[in-house]
Amino acid sequence: MKRVTYILIIGFAFLFIASRGFSQEAAKAKDFKFTIKTNPLSALGGPLWAIVIPITAEYKVYFEAKTAPKQSVQIGLGYLGTSPLVKSMSDIGGDTSISSSGFHGQIWYKFFLTSDKSPAGFYIGPHFSYATAKIKNTMDPSNYMTASKINVHCVFGYQIITKGGFALDIFTGIGLKNRTYNFSNTETNNVFSDLDIKNKTTVSVPFGVSFGYAF
Repeated sequence: MKRVTYILIIGFAFLFIASRGFSQEAAKAKDFKFTIKTNPLSALGGPLWAIVIPITAEYKVYFEAKTAPKQSVQIGLGYLGTSPLVKSMSDIGGDTSISSSGFHGQIWYKFFLTSDKSPAGFYIGPHFSYATAKIKNTMDPSNYMTASKINVHCVFGYQIITKGGFALDIFTGIGLKNRTYNFSNTETNNVFSDLDIKNKTTVSVPFGVSFGYAF
């Protein structure tokens, strides 16, 4: 954990120093009010996992709006489908074929601490997200589980916006996550019981990257 923290701190410091002049010139050129962002890599693994296996893929979009000279609010919405890894395992054959569907909602408020015009620069703020999905055995519709995840974080990050409007947002933080799983049948009759997943609340260290267009 300490090593990861040191790497994140060094990475953010490098990003901050390297982008200061570049970001300030962009801010002087145009006063951006909104940004739309995404991260296609989330299609490889969404917010719901079983141990080290991503159960869901996510297709998401973020919308950020400037609310004050040094503040903004960002909302994220995502559709959760079957992850490519689970899908490839289902294609191998057998009597199980896994399918997932659900949604992921996020909201966070950003307070910008640097001289850049928001929504550019270094920021900190609260973040909340909720994800839920139904994961079922398509060969036996009565055999399924529902999974949900709640995140509450204090996040900090850095957002670069170029003169042309290209936006890159990187953040991390610390908080708590609560994961809940419910099975349709008793665990002895449910194919998902083999995953050995349990309801629990743990410390969470998020890391996110998104990019898009500011206007």
